[in-house]
Amino acid sequence: MRRATTALALTVVSLAALLGSPANGAEETAAGSAGTRSFPPRAERALDEIVKTGMAASDTPGMAAGVWIPGRGRYVKAFGVADTTTGRPFRLNDHVRIASITKSLTATAVLQLVDRGRLRLGDTLSSYVRGIPNGRTITVRQLLNMTAGVYDYTMDDAFGRAFDRDPLMAFGPRDAIRIVKRHEPSFAPGEGVSYSDSNYVLLGLVVQRVTDRSLGRVIRHRILKPLGMSHTSYPTGSAMPDPHARGYVEAPDGSLRDVTRVNPGVASGAGAMISTLGDLRIWARALAKGTLLSRETHRKQLRTVPFPGQVLDVGYGLGVLDINDFIGHNGAIYGYGSAMFYLPRANATIVVEGNLSSNFSGIPTSVFYGIANYLFPRQFETAEADHRRGAAAPDQLLTPR
Repeated sequence: MRRATTALALTVVSLAALLGSPANGAEETAAGSAGTRSFPPRAERALDEIVKTGMAASDTPGMAAGVWIPGRGRYVKAFGVADTTTGRPFRLNDHVRIASITKSLTATAVLQLVDRGRLRLGDTLSSYVRGIPNGRTITVRQLLNMTAGVYDYTMDDAFGRAFDRDPLMAFGPRDAIRIVKRHEPSFAPGEGVSYSDSNYVLLGLVVQRVTDRSLGRVIRHRILKPLGMSHTSYPTGSAMPDPHARGYVEAPDGSLRDVTRVNPGVASGAGAMISTLGDLRIWARALAKGTLLSRETHRKQLRTVPFPGQVLDVGYGLGVLDINDFIGHNGAIYGYGSAMFYLPRANATIVVEGNLSSNFSGIPTSVFYGIANYLFPRQFETAEADHRRGAAAPDQLLTPR
């Protein structure tokens, strides 16, 4: 699972700049829910082009995007195909694998246990999972905000080759732990920041140890049901719920390989879940506003550590990304990509999903970036100014898996 380059993001943003600003250049901040009216025709055409350009640049078969901004309008559209064999169109209610957006739900399950007094952010990993290097000093907080230094099992070459050969291979959290034990830690706990899927596999085991229930069951009862997210699931098998978009990766010969069926145990608490555009809209707002947490715990959740060397202002909190004040998460896994963000000052939600993963690149994240920059250019003035001056962009735009 690899990070995406900035090339597509900059292409989409440059296109948005050429199309001009939204009607009247206004960036309204309004309370209440978005009405049913659409954006003005000029803005809708611009959003269409941003999505289509992202799809064309990456050869993504299908994509859906949703934008909801009170006082300005809504934009909800699907493009392309969900199945390249039958030609069935990509639909707004298609299920997709949401990859690392799962982390935001796993983190919330952990933080709910903190609110209930079942565990503390300062608890050490070894209190719940033994045998991890530095486990006696790694804290739950450090696992959540990527400062634990635990080796990322998805970076293991043997694992990568095996998963590429067979996405249905037998694999679970204990297999991930065996890989972690074979490698040195990335750094001493608290001495750096590095995105690691291993952290959230371990946090899933922490939840299971504390509650004596599976992580999927905890998420279903404590998060999905209270929010009415009936189209979101933590799967236990490789099948996708209907209707669903088929997922693809690009084969070495340039053809598309169907990888719809994947063993969810490979990603577990770091990226196993499945959802839809509508449910991600619900979750984006609930996550950013801390709907299911106490005010104090949510305040801690939003306290971020910066990821160095990013083209944008990117920080990671306790299971949340903050990209230039957009709060949410994104992800890419074999066959699918997704991005889900909420801008609190405008009560604005942007969700993008697609059915291609090319070297785990964050295609929907780049499209989100283009849409967000078009509708809220002031949020990205520094990054755009640097790009116009020809400043060298960082090699990678953070795209958690």
